[in-house]
Amino acid sequence: MASEHDKRYKKLFAYPGFMERLLNSFVNEDFVKELDFSTLKRIDKSFISESYKEKESDIIYTVEYKDHTIYIFLLLEFQSTVDKKMAVRFARYITELYDSYQGKTKSGKLPGVFPILLYNGDDKWTAPVEFSDCVENTLPKEYIPQFRYFPVLENEIPKTSLLKIKNALSAVFYIENSSVTEIAEELDNFFELIKKEDLEIVNLLSSWFNNYLKSLYKKRPGSKEISDTELTRKFDSILEVKNMFATKTREHDKIVLEQGIEQGIEETALRMLEKEFSIEDIAEITNLSPEDIIKLNSKK
Repeated sequence: MASEHDKRYKKLFAYPGFMERLLNSFVNEDFVKELDFSTLKRIDKSFISESYKEKESDIIYTVEYKDHTIYIFLLLEFQSTVDKKMAVRFARYITELYDSYQGKTKSGKLPGVFPILLYNGDDKWTAPVEFSDCVENTLPKEYIPQFRYFPVLENEIPKTSLLKIKNALSAVFYIENSSVTEIAEELDNFFELIKKEDLEIVNLLSSWFNNYLKSLYKKRPGSKEISDTELTRKFDSILEVKNMFATKTREHDKIVLEQGIEQGIEETALRMLEKEFSIEDIAEITNLSPEDIIKLNSKK
């Protein structure tokens, strides 16, 4: 059976936006900049062998890259024990993917697969990322398989770096790199990271965060808890503004077509000022200029 942690992550990465944020913010490879994220599509199939089903999970997407379809193979590793043969396991899973491949590429060859490891165990990740580093150097290198995976190591990403990234996935990593006490004390940092996220992602994070906190308190009874009221109030504050903005945007589009009036956007900006959003955030979300927002603020 998959762990609660595994289920939470699979639910997040079932949403293409999380895969996009993982690639854009945590995978430092030039080709990622050329991926057409509008074509991201999850493949509902697993290539993990039964012997590893309880300790990890795979998530597979296809995406267009330079007029070709490639596969993104994300392997979730939640155990603290570092497996020195991770590269070998990756190679086996991808070979199984190829073995079952029924499609047809333009070249007639198999599609490219980009393998990513997402690790959030407590121990430092020390396993080789190169397949050849798992094999004795007793033969010429052309007879040793050349293959590597890309590691995303949550526990090695500084929280200061996550605060600069400011998206839903950096918020998740930020919380998971924090102790129970730190979460309670740094809650505003989490909400600052997700202010600019869209309504669907904020709703998804709300469910994830509540579930994550419950599992933490279960493991650490007696720890300082964040009140449900406080958490609900903070999420509701963001969701209210985003819901209101979505509604006002629809109303605004209709009004602009009929009368050319921008009252809906200005009302949204005023409510965001009341919620203490920064001038910069309001300008980015509403497309109003900072000067216009300052004028609105002076009229309150």
